[in-house]
Amino acid sequence: MSSTFPSLKVADERPVHPVTAALLARVQETADQLGTKFVVAGATARDLVLWHVHGVRAERATRDVDVAVCAISWDAYGALITGLERTGVFRASTRAQHTLMFDDPSVGYSIPLDLVPFGEIETPEGAVAWPPKGEVVMNVLGFREAVDESVEIDLGDGLKVPVVTLPALALLKILAWHDRRVSKNTDASDLLLILRNYGDAGNAARVWDDGADLLEQHGFDVDLAASALLGRESRQIASPATVNAVSAILSDEAVYDTLRRDMQARAVAQMLDDFADGSDRTLSAFRNAFLGVSAGA
Repeated sequence: MSSTFPSLKVADERPVHPVTAALLARVQETADQLGTKFVVAGATARDLVLWHVHGVRAERATRDVDVAVCAISWDAYGALITGLERTGVFRASTRAQHTLMFDDPSVGYSIPLDLVPFGEIETPEGAVAWPPKGEVVMNVLGFREAVDESVEIDLGDGLKVPVVTLPALALLKILAWHDRRVSKNTDASDLLLILRNYGDAGNAARVWDDGADLLEQHGFDVDLAASALLGRESRQIASPATVNAVSAILSDEAVYDTLRRDMQARAVAQMLDDFADGSDRTLSAFRNAFLGVSAGA
């Protein structure tokens, strides 16, 4: 668990949907029985941290639940899948090898559960090749630190689950954007949301306490300093391989310009006119802090 971020609690006025809570309770129970580490990731983590805890609403809701699973072997990963299916409420999906469907009769529809494996099964580091032939390869960079630096969130009724922190989620979103922007361009939108709201997500005081130098660099613009603090803390938790991959994206001017334009397009689409004008500076603040470049250098 993260030493920087204390345990969090979902606000009573913004409860997690009972079906999502029921799904996560099943995952936690099965993972605990097998001694398997996991972390809630993706848009589910985004919504838990930003909306349910801090009251920052996302542009779009999600039905999918994303969970990253630390697997010492494919047999261990398979045991988790089998354990979930034996509960009687999960079944295999035809849409992807790592997806199960959660069937809750109380809502009348199925919820996709994406179980992303990582850990000792990675070959090479940051990639998993699905058996038996290894033809399907998935990029899993960033998930090790996501588990190591997770924050515990109390969902109520005694259910507490490990969730990706915003610095780890920013890393995952940048890597995901680079991998799949042509097929799924929601990652720029999620990164935009995180950058815009890092200060409001329980970090306002920390901007002053831990980012005094960043405040000075950015002319005491608290929002820019918060984005820079996010960049610094994302690098601090990242593994060397993740640092290298994210640095390559942020330091390649052509790739970075594409990310910048994607984020600006999302700001315009969300009618965030004021932020669209400042999105370049916000992303630049994150980028410079991650790369260790002083503002204005």
